[in-house]
Amino acid sequence: MDSNRPHIVTETDGVFHPHPGKPLGMPLAYTTPVLYLWMKKVHEMEKSAGLLLCIFFLFSPLGAEDILYTNGSVARLSFIEGDVFLQRAAEMGFENAVLNMPVTEGDRLGTTDGRAELYITRGKYIRLNHNTKIDILKLPDNSSDLVQIRVWSGSCYLRINHLDQDKGLELHTPDLSAYVLDRGLFRFDIRENQETELFVFQGLLEAALEDGSVLIKADQRLEAIDGRATSDPTKFLSNTEDSFDRWNGQRDYELQREADSRYLPEELTDFETELADSGRWDDVPPYGPVWVPFGTDTGWRPYYNGRWIWLGLTGWTWLPYESWGWVTCHYGRWHWNTGHGWFWIPTTVWGPAWVSWFSGPDYWAWAPLSYDGYPGVIINDIYYSRYTGRTIPPLSRTLTVVHKDQLQAPRVAGVALSPSGLQQAGQITLTPQRQPLRPSSAGRMDSTSGSRIFLKDGMSGSERMNTPAKLRPADRAMERRNIQRRYPSSSSIRSRMRDTGRSGSTLGQIYSRIGKSSSVSKAPASPSQRKIPTRSITPRSSSRPSSMRAPSRSSSSTKKVRKK
Repeated sequence: MDSNRPHIVTETDGVFHPHPGKPLGMPLAYTTPVLYLWMKKVHEMEKSAGLLLCIFFLFSPLGAEDILYTNGSVARLSFIEGDVFLQRAAEMGFENAVLNMPVTEGDRLGTTDGRAELYITRGKYIRLNHNTKIDILKLPDNSSDLVQIRVWSGSCYLRINHLDQDKGLELHTPDLSAYVLDRGLFRFDIRENQETELFVFQGLLEAALEDGSVLIKADQRLEAIDGRATSDPTKFLSNTEDSFDRWNGQRDYELQREADSRYLPEELTDFETELADSGRWDDVPPYGPVWVPFGTDTGWRPYYNGRWIWLGLTGWTWLPYESWGWVTCHYGRWHWNTGHGWFWIPTTVWGPAWVSWFSGPDYWAWAPLSYDGYPGVIINDIYYSRYTGRTIPPLSRTLTVVHKDQLQAPRVAGVALSPSGLQQAGQITLTPQRQPLRPSSAGRMDSTSGSRIFLKDGMSGSERMNTPAKLRPADRAMERRNIQRRYPSSSSIRSRMRDTGRSGSTLGQIYSRIGKSSSVSKAPASPSQRKIPTRSITPRSSSRPSSMRAPSRSSSSTKKVRKK
């Protein structure tokens, strides 16, 4: 056997075999004979299937019985500008929000002199103007895909590009409850203790008030005070705009700008453009298209530039500081080779962090999981994708090691042990572990005063968390005589669709059949289905949209002038 020649280690009949050429079985790793002997010794200690199963369980972020979240259970702060704050559901304080920060059910998000965009779930965004505060009441989970948001004050836009079912997203203000019935663009202006004004630019909404519900179609507005509409929905003209309109239009343009080629599965198409701007796609058998980031140095590795956040729903959750890090750290797997360096393989299941945890006497460590579900190891420029050792070599370039009191450091890259630091620390044995236990302090919070944006006027923090927002049910007939029902309720639409046997009809077709004066304006078509090349890359050209003007509005009603 040539001692300088790399060998491929395979597993057949429970025994490792070196092969100078092509292996007969699935390759476990590429190794040198010296490392092969060490791995063989480790493997002999792990022949027991029960032990291997136990180790695999330890690699898992959570046990299967603990997983209560789905792909939509954690929202993403996808854009921030200026001062944006976040208050966790279980905390009385607040923290400065940063890009890619995870947001969960029960959290409160607010702005002062800033703006923010929250990516709720596939094709759904809410954008906050200055001096706006919202509560995330409900996000999708194992039992329901419902999204509920409460807006206390300020202005916000809802951009809905994908809607699995009508009324799958609800937005509640002190004056009304809005139920989204079709894809589109909607603006809400809430003047606290005064009124709510909403505008439908595209799509269809049902507004539930104290005395019933009313449908609002494209190019209509409605104003409500204390749960009662001031008039019927009225037309508004798109000839005025403010800075929030222009900012929203710019965000729409950036998100609807299509990449030249498409490689992501349909569930992840919202991230296609940001990955195209920040890296390149290449074909790596047997994985097919993989993504390689731009601008990473030799010391970079996944789950290194960022920090850990403890969330009650998901446990330790990684907050990446790379602008493109949300999709690549919460979906897919990372691999490495000498030709590409680190590259990312897309998959469609969300996770708080796809890593394996290890611990030592005074250390926590983690390594990204490979596509095969094992921790990856890099030694002597060779990547081992199916490492099953009970200990891990501390000098592996996949590994990030911190002192146990630095796990919640605001910047892991600044406190992680360098290779020289690991050598100075002497012999370190890292063994597989489940996630570290919940910290005594779940986050770095600043104290909140009653005048801060996160506490409702006249309400303490504990009262705020225990007082449910008033949610007005939908699909109720109007009772006030001075408000005439001009449009059918969504339940009557569904009933008519069943009666006519036209369950596949669009809302516009249903309205035209029942005598509505004009059909419903439809939102722009959702992104087309995008296929992933299986092995080789064949870019498909796609047209780029023409420049988009920010939506604007002014009421055509002479009775009511919109308040600035």
